[in-house]
Amino acid sequence: MLDQLTVSAPSRLHFGLFSVGKNVKRRFGGAGLMIDQPRTEIEISRASQFEILPHRDAAACQKAVTAWFDSLKVTLKNDFSIDQLTELPLKIRIKATPPRHAGFGSGTQLALAAAFAVNSFLELPVPKPEEIAVSIGRGKRSAIGSHGFFQGGFLVDRGKLTTDLLAPLDFQVDFPADWRIVTITSLKGLGLSGNQELDAFSKLPQTTQNERQEMIEIVRNQVLPGLLNTDLDAFGDGIFEFGRRSGMMFEQIQNGPYYGAEAETLVNKIRKLGIRGVGQSSWGPCIFAVLNNDSEADDLIRWLDLNHEAPLSINKCRADNQGVRVEGVSGLPTSDSLIP
Repeated sequence: MLDQLTVSAPSRLHFGLFSVGKNVKRRFGGAGLMIDQPRTEIEISRASQFEILPHRDAAACQKAVTAWFDSLKVTLKNDFSIDQLTELPLKIRIKATPPRHAGFGSGTQLALAAAFAVNSFLELPVPKPEEIAVSIGRGKRSAIGSHGFFQGGFLVDRGKLTTDLLAPLDFQVDFPADWRIVTITSLKGLGLSGNQELDAFSKLPQTTQNERQEMIEIVRNQVLPGLLNTDLDAFGDGIFEFGRRSGMMFEQIQNGPYYGAEAETLVNKIRKLGIRGVGQSSWGPCIFAVLNNDSEADDLIRWLDLNHEAPLSINKCRADNQGVRVEGVSGLPTSDSLIP
């Protein structure tokens, strides 16, 4: 057992799903990217008894650690003589979390970071993504955030069979280091989550197998070639089309392919600037744009400052090709990634 440990995890952008509904063999699936900002950071230190310091996300952290504890009761009893959660000799401090329900995958990243941090603090074996995600109730639909937590980069989720604990990862590749991502988040509302999200999914039209295959072809024939050839125009056009068509699956909830008319207008305005890789992450309200370099990203941010009156949170970041980072683990390099 360690004296102190810090876990830092990237955020997730979700570019869209392959399908919704039960009329396809593999459900959901899709593509996404891990980004280096904003981050989820959790610090654990030795203490006389279990404690989570006050934070807006303390309840979510407690839920994840409780689920992790319940999944490892036998190991904890045999190896540490710990029978109750309150007997864990550690204190958790949540140092940073992304905005909630905004499109950054904050719930999954916090839950995984909390469970993974406690697991690492006790120096237990590194769990597989499907083991830890399922144990804390994540990955019921998309698996991008769960796999991306460990691996980083650009990821394609194959979709989930009824027998899968977690949808398998179909493809992962590092994102170009020079490319920049600008995230633009409206401060006027939140994306769907929890029971509202479940209710929305239950009301959506059923995707056909042909429609799902068309979405897969966009990723296979446009997005991936653009990415692998470092061709931002081709990649951007592919991501825009993929996101727009995925968004239309949710048209009756969003009243269009994006998070309302304001988001759709913003996407179209950015596209008219010649920036092709624009879209919405998950339910939004986060809109993202992919640029060639820092200079182009800075130009877009200046344009947004001058031409958009509604309150926005604007952030420039880059891809995170590493995944979770751990500081303080015995026998491992500081700030190294842990890939099962």
